[in-house]
Amino acid sequence: MKNLGRATPILELTKHPKIGLPKATKAEATAMDKEVVRIVEQIRSNWLHLGSLIQRMIDSYAFEALGFHGMHSWMRARFGDSLSSAYSALRSFRALRGIPQEKLELIGERNAHELTHLSKKERRSDEWIEKATTLPTKEFKQEVQIRLEAKTGIRRERFKTWSVALPEDVYESVCAAEQKLARSLKIDIETTPGNRITVWEALAQWILQTDEETIRIQTEGL
Repeated sequence: MKNLGRATPILELTKHPKIGLPKATKAEATAMDKEVVRIVEQIRSNWLHLGSLIQRMIDSYAFEALGFHGMHSWMRARFGDSLSSAYSALRSFRALRGIPQEKLELIGERNAHELTHLSKKERRSDEWIEKATTLPTKEFKQEVQIRLEAKTGIRRERFKTWSVALPEDVYESVCAAEQKLARSLKIDIETTPGNRITVWEALAQWILQTDEETIRIQTEGL
């Protein structure tokens, strides 16, 4: 008896074509195949076009002309649940500026994000751009991690994602605080987003080394 639980619906469908659906001709199949390739190429470079457009909105204060008080307000209204992806596209675009657009268009979103973890010189090198363009995401991520370990002498740590939904005004305050702390520590988080880890580590250590009574007095009334 066939195990229906292990069947893959999309693949199973190819074995049982819809009744009355004519078999594609060579020309029709070629046309559909070309369209698939075109769409895949668009998907691959969507992060670049999105990041570039968001940066233009910021630089020209276009959000104000649309009646929004801040850029985050506009982004939240437009992207909703995809807000984090939009910010990721923006960070990657900023970090990879200087690399020819025709090369960036060949790099997928996830590999572009991984590329930003390398130094400015490395991520602009032909070697790493070629790897980001040709390697599958999992393999490219491993290459980046191996390079970072070799450069820093620090073995890769296990990572966990910490996230919490915040009211807009609180979110903006947190972002401003992060940027202020980064400036104070002279840490570049604009072109090297991976440095945000160092900023949050510094914040955590600062809080942990401050006695609870001091924290209570300084935050009383908030």
